[in-house]
Amino acid sequence: MKAFKTLLASGLMTGFLLSGSALAAEPAGAAEPAVKQTQTVTQNAASDKININSATASEISKSLIGIGAKKAEAIVQYREKHGNFTEAEQLLEVQGIGKATLDKNRDRLTF
Repeated sequence: MKAFKTLLASGLMTGFLLSGSALAAEPAGAAEPAVKQTQTVTQNAASDKININSATASEISKSLIGIGAKKAEAIVQYREKHGNFTEAEQLLEVQGIGKATLDKNRDRLTF
């Protein structure tokens, strides 16, 4: 009887371990495509550049992080008054654009 209990416990433990391994492996495989998809979105967002000298306010607000319609319009007005931007740091002269906003968008800008 004692041998039977040991055998039964051993069989249950083996079954438990095997089913736990199978369950643990499944979510890891399922999560992998989601990670790849996130990386792809990030890469696509970084490769989408906007020419700050020719873009409309609407295009600017859609393409840049932390830039809404009001700040985008301020960028266009500044450009119309002072001429084309030649470097990213000039955006700091636009009211409402700070260093943090510039740093978030620096890689998205072309001139």
